[in-house]
Amino acid sequence: MKPRTLTVIGGGIAGLAAAREATLEAERVGLKLDVTLLEATDRLGGKLFTERLDDDTLLEWGPDSFLAIKPRGVGLAKELGLADELVTPGPMGLSAYLWLKGRLRRLPPGMVMGVPTGLKPLLVAMRDGIIGPVGAARAGIEPLLPAFRGSDDPTVAEVARYRLGRQVAERLISPLVAGVFGVPYDEVSMRSALPQLADARSWVVAMARRPATTDAPIFYSLRGGMIGLVDAITAELPDKAIRTGTPVTSLHNTTEGFVLNGDIVTDAAIIATPTHATSPILAKVAPKAAEALAPIRYHASAVALLRYDPRSIGRELDASGFLVAPEEGRAVAACSWLNSKWPHTDRGEVWVRAIVTDEAQLRVPDDALKSRVAAEMNESIEARHSPKEVRLHRWSDALPIYSPGHSRRVADALAALPARVAVAGAAYRGFGIPDCIATGEEAARRLVHDLATSP
Repeated sequence: MKPRTLTVIGGGIAGLAAAREATLEAERVGLKLDVTLLEATDRLGGKLFTERLDDDTLLEWGPDSFLAIKPRGVGLAKELGLADELVTPGPMGLSAYLWLKGRLRRLPPGMVMGVPTGLKPLLVAMRDGIIGPVGAARAGIEPLLPAFRGSDDPTVAEVARYRLGRQVAERLISPLVAGVFGVPYDEVSMRSALPQLADARSWVVAMARRPATTDAPIFYSLRGGMIGLVDAITAELPDKAIRTGTPVTSLHNTTEGFVLNGDIVTDAAIIATPTHATSPILAKVAPKAAEALAPIRYHASAVALLRYDPRSIGRELDASGFLVAPEEGRAVAACSWLNSKWPHTDRGEVWVRAIVTDEAQLRVPDDALKSRVAAEMNESIEARHSPKEVRLHRWSDALPIYSPGHSRRVADALAALPARVAVAGAAYRGFGIPDCIATGEEAARRLVHDLATSP
């Protein structure tokens, strides 16, 4: 019998996970299946991008870790034989600072995504000058307030200001949300971004009732770089299964199956590209899905990696790094002190990683942006000398923006997809690495079962 065919469009972690899972699931159900992965660029991995310098220093231009609590990150790593490569942050990597009013102030323990779990974190934040007495008192009455009665899908900012007051919202919630989602918290859907709090009557009570923390890791990284996931999956796939430098721009339904770009025929397709690429691909075969995905925007960012002589650093780098309060008007939104966060990367020099998301700053030329970032980093770590090196990488579509209405748009798109076409990636159910892996694997299993049970 002629093998069935499945084509994965997009070679990021979602597409790679989909191609691997489709191959494995076909073997499990006894289906003869040819899997092909098409990637538009000459590099696999998407946002997973590790650079190795001549001295074996590893630089992560994309995510440097994944959440341990979500199973498909660590699960896939172990399945790929990378269990011994898994590393966790060092002791200093479990706390962080906030840059506010011209200096670093340690974020108090006892907060989850900036939400206090009681009065003590608020008192510590007040003591350290992050909030004032009025702000602390306002947040302290949060459990007494009635449930938020605004729109069905408000922004995080709307609910945070109502529940905790403007000062706590601006100085504790806003920097953390911006650090995770890359945009101001008044652009982020409460329901899509923080579903665990969307229906909570009290944020403080909800966070206080979370299971007590244990010694279990919060994040994992890979000793040899996050690109290890990409390399390990690629090694499992047949050589001829992967085609880079092959952008897909269209998908048509014919009596023979689906036709990509007018000449590639396939029985099923998984589209694992950013939605601004997915929407045009779906325009002919699923116009309603294309229309639903088209409004989803992506934010841009720049990642700067700066190398310092340790002797030039004037303060102890005793945390994972810091966030920046939006009111400070700085270019850098967040910074990681890599040697403190990941002790296994320490090779005698200090590397810091700064993230820029401000649209105005991203419009300036590379050299000017490097200079601005270096000046801000010098000030924050009290450097006596400028960095020995500043490297910069720009992402035009760093992450999808989960704006109000996002979950509805995604649901509409998924409902409008034809049989044997699926989508996967960061726009659908969370943009962390485990989320992307899970969407790719689930799409693959569903399509393989469809192919195995129908003519």
